[in-house]
Amino acid sequence: MSRNVRHLSNPVLPGDNPDPSIVRVGSDYYMVTSTFQFFPGVQILQSSDLANWKPIGHVITRRSQLDLTGIPDSFGVFAPDISYYDGKFWVVVPYYHGQPRCTTLLFVADRPEGPYSEAIMLNHHFIDPSIFNDDDGRRYLAFGGGWVHELARDGSHLIGEAKQVWPGTGGAAPEAPHILKRNGWYYLMLAEGGTFFDHMETVARSRSIWGPYEPCPHNPVLAQKDSNKRIQRVGHGKLVQDLDGNWWMFHLGGRPLTPGGYCPLGRETFIQPVHWTKDDWFVVGDSGSPMEVVVTPDYGMETERTEADGFETGKLSADWEWVRHPVDKGYSMTPDGLRINCKPFIPYSLQSTLILTRRWNALGFEATTSFCFNTASKGEEAGMTVYRDSDAFLFFTVRNGLGQTAGQTFDVKRLNENQEHDGLFLEVSQYVNVMKKTLETWRLPLQYGEQIWLKLKLDAKSQMISFSYSLCGKQFVHTGIELSAEFLYPEHHNRFHCFTAPRMGIYAKGVYGEPEGYTIFRSFSVLNMSSQGEG
Repeated sequence: MSRNVRHLSNPVLPGDNPDPSIVRVGSDYYMVTSTFQFFPGVQILQSSDLANWKPIGHVITRRSQLDLTGIPDSFGVFAPDISYYDGKFWVVVPYYHGQPRCTTLLFVADRPEGPYSEAIMLNHHFIDPSIFNDDDGRRYLAFGGGWVHELARDGSHLIGEAKQVWPGTGGAAPEAPHILKRNGWYYLMLAEGGTFFDHMETVARSRSIWGPYEPCPHNPVLAQKDSNKRIQRVGHGKLVQDLDGNWWMFHLGGRPLTPGGYCPLGRETFIQPVHWTKDDWFVVGDSGSPMEVVVTPDYGMETERTEADGFETGKLSADWEWVRHPVDKGYSMTPDGLRINCKPFIPYSLQSTLILTRRWNALGFEATTSFCFNTASKGEEAGMTVYRDSDAFLFFTVRNGLGQTAGQTFDVKRLNENQEHDGLFLEVSQYVNVMKKTLETWRLPLQYGEQIWLKLKLDAKSQMISFSYSLCGKQFVHTGIELSAEFLYPEHHNRFHCFTAPRMGIYAKGVYGEPEGYTIFRSFSVLNMSSQGEG
């Protein structure tokens, strides 16, 4: 069947969407990516055309499935894999907890959006497990290093012993194994070289699942060898066949601002065409190099995506994820909007928070939120955040009171003077390596419970963040503060190695031992802006 075509600019999932795994069920495609310390975990995305993707749910939605409390930044949910077997969706998750090995957890659901089962613990081994379902009904678990282990058909346990069938071509960190079968060949794909600029995809094949495996003569099948190209750090790929019989690879990559430089949007998901050769090998992209623009079939479909949230549906959309678990009884959905209670938490700790985030999708954006701050105690605060991890974030805050009891530094130059100030104040604070730096504070002509609008703007070219506010939602007052976003880039990690990219979001926070107020968030909207050369 001939179709019209579309020209699709990579990436298909921009911004903090690493380690993609994809499966087609009927005419629909489903994808999962890594979520690390964020909750709910393992976002499920759906598409009908490989180009437009919509979040429809999460796999890990209950603390009983996986408790992320205390998990360091960029630990937790590593590269998950999604597959379909016997009318069910199966997602395996490598739970990375800092112990000598990684724990493989399996979750099962009747529907792709869930709800998913409690975790089935399969083994403790290397990262990146994936499931291969053979055409004879037998099932196998592959995991990093080129290991294979037979899996019971009901997914309840592993059978026999694991065997390392192919360790790769010698590149560092052979991970992200995926097995597919075609024309009697078993193909084992690995990502080698680490997830940075030496990343690449390799493949070997065998007539038996257990080997011996023959490496592809033109390995790596995907790699970026030109440091001046826009798409770098490519690897961690998985193949899928579309309705018309075409093959595609979904893989991760990054887009540095300069050759070998920072990748503000972290690791993202890209698509490449796959062509099979006469001798039953395959070629990815442009002879093994990633393509910036890919020609795909045009199915005449558009998945409706909105960058505005009025919090009116009665539940949080699947775009949102908390930093670890939300504090108990910390939020609820109300007819007026999202209520976040001003409960106390430490924003740079590894415990539960009330910081709610969503991904950046472009190098530049304007994000605006409106809320009513119904505060009850001095020191309570609420507002917006740009958040990478516990070591790098900022708060754009409306706070109750200024002074020592409101959580501000004591001014030793003002001895014997009143340092306590009542009322609402606007504040911009930068947090780096568990240290807070208050950039500026302003008094607001605002009463408790009145609505305010805050806006964060990231300039795509200069990478400077600016701050403005409005008391009516129309005319915005610029604060005059500008801050470079560079401290948020993944490459500027401190305590822990950083696999996550910056996000935007909202939060509210209270004070230990004091009456709790609350904040009603009524809206959140994003206008993405691209710099020249960004797809």
